[in-house]
Amino acid sequence: MYAVGVSPFPIALVLGSAFMHAGWNLLARRHRSEAAFMLRMLSVIVVVGFVPAAVSESLTRSLSSTAWICALGSGIFCGGYYFCLSRAYTSSDFTVVYPVARALPIVLIACADVLRGRELPLFGWVGLGLVVFGCLLTPLHSFRDFQISRYFHEGSLWILLTALGTVGYTLLDKIASETVRQSPATAARYGYVFMCVSYIIFSGLLRRFRPIKPSQQAIGWGFPILGACLDFGCYWLVLWAYQLTGHASYIVAFRQFSIVIGVVLAFLFYREQGRAVRLTGTAIITGGLVVIAVWGR
Repeated sequence: MYAVGVSPFPIALVLGSAFMHAGWNLLARRHRSEAAFMLRMLSVIVVVGFVPAAVSESLTRSLSSTAWICALGSGIFCGGYYFCLSRAYTSSDFTVVYPVARALPIVLIACADVLRGRELPLFGWVGLGLVVFGCLLTPLHSFRDFQISRYFHEGSLWILLTALGTVGYTLLDKIASETVRQSPATAARYGYVFMCVSYIIFSGLLRRFRPIKPSQQAIGWGFPILGACLDFGCYWLVLWAYQLTGHASYIVAFRQFSIVIGVVLAFLFYREQGRAVRLTGTAIITGGLVVIAVWGR
C-alpha cells in the first residue's frame, strides 16, 4: 500500500532530480542551439547505456510486458516533449518557458490521480494550487504587468504541447512503476528504454520539421555529455520515486522546485528581466511544496 502523501526519501530523490533538471535545461540554453544540444545529449545516453542496459535486462528480466508498452508510449510523448521544448526556447525567455511548461501539467496529473481512485486531501490541492499560481507569475516583468497576452504569444502553443508531453509520459511512467519490482536498478533500465524511444522520435521530428543547420552544431560534446548525465540522472531519480509513492501529482509538484533553481540561475547567467515578480513566484512555489510535504498527507 502507498502512503497517502509523500515520505521524506522520495522527496529527497525528487529534489535531487530538480537540481539536475534545471542544470541540463540551463546548459541547453547556453549556446541558443537547443535542438542540437538535446540531440547530442540523447545520443550520448543511447550509446553509453546500451551495453549495461541490454546485459542487465537480459539477466534480470525486470521489466513487465506492461512496462515495455508504457516505455514505448512514454518515449513517444517525451520525444515530442523535447522537440516542442526546443521550439519554445527559441520563441521566448527561459524564465517564461521553463516555469509555465512545468506548471501546466500539475493540475491535469492531479485530476488523473483522482480518476484513478487516489483522492487528494484538501491541503494537497492547496499546495498544488500554490505551485501553479507561483508558476503563472513567472512570465510577468512586474506586478503591474499582468496581461492575458503574456500567456498567449508565439511560444504559447509550443509551451502547451511541451506540457501535454509531460502529462503523457508522466502518467505512463507512473503506471509502469506499479508493475515492476521496486528497485533503483529497475528504474534505470526502464529509463534507458524510455530514453531510446525518445531519441528516435525526437531525431525523426527534427529531420522532418526542423533540420539542424551546420552552424548550430558548433556546440562541441563536452556540455552535451554533462547534460546527458544530468538528464538521465534526474529522470532515473523520478522513476525511482514513482515506485515509492501513490500520487504522481505530488512527485510532479516537487519536481517544480527546479523552477526555483532554474529561474534564479537564469537571472545570474542570462540577465533576463522581471526579477522581483519572478522571484516572488518561486517563493510561492516553494510554499506550495512545503504545504504538500507537511499537510498534504
